[in-house]
Amino acid sequence: MWLLIGGLLVKSLPFAAFGAGLLALMLTLACGPWCIRWLKRRFRERIASDSARLNELHASKRDTPTMGGVLIVGSTVVSLLFFAGVSSALVWVSCVTMLALMLLGGADDWIKQRTSKKGLTVGQKFLSQWLIAILAAVAILIQRSRSGNTSLIIPWTTQTFEPGLFWIPWAAFVIVASSNAVNLTDGLDGLATGCSAITAMFLAETIACGTAVVVDDANRHVAVVSSAALAGSTLGFLWWNRHPAQVFMGDTGSLPIGGLLAIVALSTGHELFLAILSLVFVAETLSVLIQVAWYRRTRRRVLLCSPLHNHFVFQGVGEQKIVIAFWVAAIFAGVVGLTAVSW
Repeated sequence: MWLLIGGLLVKSLPFAAFGAGLLALMLTLACGPWCIRWLKRRFRERIASDSARLNELHASKRDTPTMGGVLIVGSTVVSLLFFAGVSSALVWVSCVTMLALMLLGGADDWIKQRTSKKGLTVGQKFLSQWLIAILAAVAILIQRSRSGNTSLIIPWTTQTFEPGLFWIPWAAFVIVASSNAVNLTDGLDGLATGCSAITAMFLAETIACGTAVVVDDANRHVAVVSSAALAGSTLGFLWWNRHPAQVFMGDTGSLPIGGLLAIVALSTGHELFLAILSLVFVAETLSVLIQVAWYRRTRRRVLLCSPLHNHFVFQGVGEQKIVIAFWVAAIFAGVVGLTAVSW
């Protein structure tokens, strides 16, 4: 009943976005203590990376409650349903995809907690991500096709590009890449959480302000409210995840965060803007790809340890300094992304 009332009352986009962000923030802050206590009894971080030195450097993080992503996803979904309404198909695509990626990440975290394995195999995780992403891409395409606009917007111009038959594989790739990028960034207290909040806020602003290119109003409304809800939930989670972290999000949180960012961008044709706004996530991903490729070719490493934030950890830079520097980079990327909007 309340969800229906919320969907009917909140017609103003600024009010809906503000309300969704505030509700998600308050839910995360209010439910945080209970959630942390519940996770502490069941799921604690096991430091077991492939690097012995990294394990030693992160030894103090052992036994910290993990899988806190359930708090982020739960707060985001509730806020989105209340302030975007239950009648929009795109709302359900966003919620179901987030929940599916949360379950996938949860399975990966659960295996790490309950066995000596390091989670799902690369093949299992990658295949599952692609399956979820393809289903989500098909659903988004159906939704966007109804408005007759399935093109993506080219930054700094009023031009658009129509992927045509390649839209579904392109969209699936964006979802998989985004979810993995946030996952790779999640390695220091508050790093992925803070960057996600910043990226979500700027993504909401970018979509709301880009009036030069016609975007379906219903999709824009849901996209902005989704971004605001995600910004609120991650900002609230940051209170518990800041150094020294009381809880980690785990794959349970990082995969659905990246997935929702991708869905928001895809539903409004802002995929290329997301690449700009997600500068930190892109850099972290590229650092891993370059490290692996270069090592396989030369048996030498470009970085002391990948992803990029671990390189600075190995150099002895303080964790909080690294995190703040990456937040600043995320803000810079957000400002650049806003300049790319054709007003």
